[in-house]
Amino acid sequence: MRVLPLLATAGLVLGLAGCSTIRLPLGGRASTAAPTVTPTVTASATPTHRAAVGRYRGSGDKLIPIEPTTAIGLITITAHGRGSFMVQSVDASGDDVEFLAEGEGDYRGTRMYNLEDEAEPVAAMRVTAQGSWEITLKPVEEARVWEGPLAKGFGDDVLYLDPEAEEGETITSAFTGDDNFVVEGYTEDGSSLLANEIDTCEVEEELVDGMFLVTVEGNGTWKLRRTGPHRIQTATGPRAREDLISL
Repeated sequence: MRVLPLLATAGLVLGLAGCSTIRLPLGGRASTAAPTVTPTVTASATPTHRAAVGRYRGSGDKLIPIEPTTAIGLITITAHGRGSFMVQSVDASGDDVEFLAEGEGDYRGTRMYNLEDEAEPVAAMRVTAQGSWEITLKPVEEARVWEGPLAKGFGDDVLYLDPEAEEGETITSAFTGDDNFVVEGYTEDGSSLLANEIDTCEVEEELVDGMFLVTVEGNGTWKLRRTGPHRIQTATGPRAREDLISL
């Protein structure tokens, strides 16, 4: 995973798995939707320290140039069709870097990208598909907020814990599906594996004090439940997070 230099004058650093970092700007979550963007060739441009933002639609195989970036960001992928598909990040030299999605038929999921250690800036997304697809790129601070004791979903996702975890809390991860199921949580000091199973399962682990980001990977339905010493209010819907930790 990549370790990035400090990119903003106001920001804190989060270590991923002890060697990678995510940084978010100070302030609340952005409320504007990502614009629909017509791709332009930018591989030779100077890399930015901002996450790429854009929405792209198409079908079949395509290389989508983006503004070269060293920032870790979110990618949401939706694919339709009966055939196989794959999405990979591509660096400024044109080399494939990360597998961000791979499967058969319909797919929808959100993952983080630009995590590879010592990789060049990400400058494009390579789509290999037999059907239609849509890709949305946005900053990490626009991840789905997990409020209340329970979060539900299907497939890959990235969640912010609100409030962040306290010592003594546990997380129960229940999965109904096939293939691998992975849940990982992040604090300012690193990451912890909360589940790593195959097929339908239920796993309980302790949440680390200060944990505020959780990623889920799995081809199926899942439920995450928090239990612990403090009072967790029931979610009332999305809201701006003015107290969001900046990384």
